[in-house]
Amino acid sequence: MARPKAGTSPPKKSVRDDIVAVFGANLKAARLKMGLTQAQLAERAGLQQQYVSLVESGKQNVTLTTAETLAMVVNKDVRMLITRPRARSLKG
Repeated sequence: MARPKAGTSPPKKSVRDDIVAVFGANLKAARLKMGLTQAQLAERAGLQQQYVSLVESGKQNVTLTTAETLAMVVNKDVRMLITRPRARSLKG
């Protein structure tokens, strides 16, 4: 295995990996807000619980139709699930 050259940084996450992780995190937050378990979400979406677990952890990419189905189950627009959360202001 080749070592990175001195002074170089590790490769950045690809945009694809980032959006998969954002979708998964937002899906999990929406599911928890609704009080659903992964198994309940999976059943309502016609999926396996293990698949939902992989999606929420950002390890599984989804098709657009699956993203739409999951979004409908958690009562969100799919666009909301792919939007990065805004940084909170520290004003107090």
